[in-house]
Amino acid sequence: MDRVIAEVRYFVAGSGIFYLHVNGKVHAVLCEAGDLLSVPKNTTHWFDMGTRPDFTAIRFFHDDDGWIGDFTGDPIAERIPDFDTITSTRAASTAGA
Repeated sequence: MDRVIAEVRYFVAGSGIFYLHVNGKVHAVLCEAGDLLSVPKNTTHWFDMGTRPDFTAIRFFHDDDGWIGDFTGDPIAERIPDFDTITSTRAASTAGA
């Protein structure tokens, strides 16, 4: 059976950022408690939980083998703002609002 979803996660507590690399663009998706994220099959993606990880997520597996990473070696993540940068900018903008 061909699956169209690569992975599904439900965030129970805390937060993290999923980065989806689609059609030459990187989309940073901040996931927080109550969020459900499904990543389409064959979508390059990565997850950043910051330098002080504090989250709980439930991952739903489609295969009996569980998670098997396919690391690309692409340095693109080094050019994208990380979790700590994005969340500190977000905190600063909401504090000033």
